[in-house]
Amino acid sequence: MTSGQMDRPDRQRTMWIGVGLLALITIGGAFVQRQAGANAAVAAACIYGGGVLAMAWLTARSTAYPRWAWFASAGVMVLALGVAAVQMPGHAEMKEWTSMAWMLPWLFLIMVLSPARVSGWCSPRSAWSGPLLVGMSALYSSILLVAAWISR
Repeated sequence: MTSGQMDRPDRQRTMWIGVGLLALITIGGAFVQRQAGANAAVAAACIYGGGVLAMAWLTARSTAYPRWAWFASAGVMVLALGVAAVQMPGHAEMKEWTSMAWMLPWLFLIMVLSPARVSGWCSPRSAWSGPLLVGMSALYSSILLVAAWISR
């Protein structure tokens, strides 16, 4: 279902719950980053990873993308957060990747609330929509990792 087909109460409900959830994820991640104990990177990755999964679950019924691809995309992003936590656990490094990590759950909210193409190769109804979505999440996640790695 595209956001154009989503009826107004469902769209508003998804939007407000999603915005509230995103605020909780971002505040929780900032709190963990500020505390910056020995396991702060893992804790931050858990908060943002849990946020990605929660946002994917919240928005899954409102998207026309295949469910397997929707949740596989979330899995790819959670994996990237885990890699970031293990490979860049230092306080300065963690600050770099956590400053971008809030965008991963945000992506699911934006994708479900933005109008989707009805036809074409990037339409959620196309034969390639599932693999394209998973590939896009891998590319988006690698941007987080590469940008944090470059700034080391």
